[in-house]
Amino acid sequence: MNTKLVLLILLVGFSFGCGNRNMFPAEETSNLPVKPKQDTVKVIKKEPILPIQKKYAKSMGLEPKRVKPVALYEFIDDWIDAPYRLGGENKAGIDCSYFTQYLYHDVFNKLIERTASKQYKAPDTNLFIGQEHLRIGDLLFFNLEGSEFTTITHVGIYLGNNRFVHSTAKRGSDGKNGVQISNFKSKHWQKLFVAAGRKPGIAKAIKSLQ
Repeated sequence: MNTKLVLLILLVGFSFGCGNRNMFPAEETSNLPVKPKQDTVKVIKKEPILPIQKKYAKSMGLEPKRVKPVALYEFIDDWIDAPYRLGGENKAGIDCSYFTQYLYHDVFNKLIERTASKQYKAPDTNLFIGQEHLRIGDLLFFNLEGSEFTTITHVGIYLGNNRFVHSTAKRGSDGKNGVQISNFKSKHWQKLFVAAGRKPGIAKAIKSLQ
């Protein structure tokens, strides 16, 4: 066979080989899947909602994710509905000031005074009456006259969103007294309110629990 003829046949064959992109119509190659770049994929990590947050969301008037710190509500849940008893120091009966003392010790790792009056008068208790300045962990002091000139007879702990936890002889809507979460803005508690008190280091302690 003529050498020139053989070369011509080989050249024609190569023009129809796999290396020729013109063998595939443009519309077929345009539909091929394209793998996205990894840095364009955003992964959103959602903080899990715990059962205890869901449990107390309604009584706090908050979304479950805002019921924090969880350790505080775990303590409350362990004591909720324990009956009130003057001088009581256990779940068979507990009074207001022992409950606040116990909570401060177990949750905030801080020892405070035993009675409501002593907690109020303590040198390290920063007293204030401006309710707009309240923070989680602040002590709330009350008496029957709502007067600073009368002995403090009741104390609770502010939880945020106008709610506070305390052990009280007053019965709630469920007919029970003792450890409960109450609305600080109710007429009853506003009438008895004397002042709030902030202990040093509590804000730091709460932050460490977040």
